[in-house]
Amino acid sequence: MNVLRFSHRALLGLGLSVLSLATFSFTGCGGDEDEKGKSAPTANSAGGESKPSSTVVVDGSSTVYRISENARETFEKVDSTVNVVVDKHGTGGGFGRYLKGEVDIIDASRKAKAEEAEKAKAQGIDWTEFKVGYDGITVVVNKKNTFVNELSVDDLKKIFAAESKIKTWKDLNPAWPDKKLVIYTPDKDSGTFEFFVDEVLGKGSKQRDDIQASADDNVLVLGVSGDADAIGYFGYAYFVSNNEKLRAVPIKAKADAKAVEPNPETILKGTYAPLARPLFIYVKNSAMSRPAVASFVKYYLENIDTLVKKALYVPPTDEDKAKNKAGLEALGPKK
Repeated sequence: MNVLRFSHRALLGLGLSVLSLATFSFTGCGGDEDEKGKSAPTANSAGGESKPSSTVVVDGSSTVYRISENARETFEKVDSTVNVVVDKHGTGGGFGRYLKGEVDIIDASRKAKAEEAEKAKAQGIDWTEFKVGYDGITVVVNKKNTFVNELSVDDLKKIFAAESKIKTWKDLNPAWPDKKLVIYTPDKDSGTFEFFVDEVLGKGSKQRDDIQASADDNVLVLGVSGDADAIGYFGYAYFVSNNEKLRAVPIKAKADAKAVEPNPETILKGTYAPLARPLFIYVKNSAMSRPAVASFVKYYLENIDTLVKKALYVPPTDEDKAKNKAGLEALGPKK
């Protein structure tokens, strides 16, 4: 990662370090504590269940976290006897904890990889996939940036690719300022990171390393909003929540295509290409035999429109909800 050298950047770097330390303290230790300081239960083996039946453990995407956290908060008012623990170690981190038997539900901002599904099946811990909404990974610049009105996918490749030679805005466009380009992105455990790399740079490609990376989208927001020369990307909801200090950059899928900005309509229709994407939760099938998990998942899916809108994403379609209902009925949760 780059070291910020200018005075205002130095102050920002200090702030990021403090925030990162705080993030590590609360979320970097395997989810042993929830937000209220309670110990988060874990399982002692991939197939084992050592957690109390009244506890539901959710982990994964920081994007989907907003939806699951809404579900936790409102479900607590319905049944306060169930302790729902929601963490955000990234989609990859969520699948990793699932394969260790530590979580009941994975928040995922990408579909499960074939190798993840194969490992789960081999361990006898099958899951059911539910589509819970739609997001558009939003490329943002500082509000003070008045010259970047659109970017093409080719531009994004030039900026973010591992072999990139772009060091200043002028390197990308001769008409733009000769100012150092400062880049903020999710870390490599993030489903947002993986989706962006696959769709923009190409499957099997790598992103450049001289960036400011964080598992916490709020840290990325702070970084871009605090530096006039910055660029970054993260889930649409984090932009909407901070649109007074950030500007979303319309994206051109091809050089001759029209630039499209992210909004609920373009995200749902998929015209915000290639960065519109579905969001998921993966529920451990065997965990649904526990009334607490079954009750929480049922509540989650039945109230999905409200939960997703509050999280500032796009709700699933009627077809998606019909498939979710069928999947839930197939699991036969207790009422």
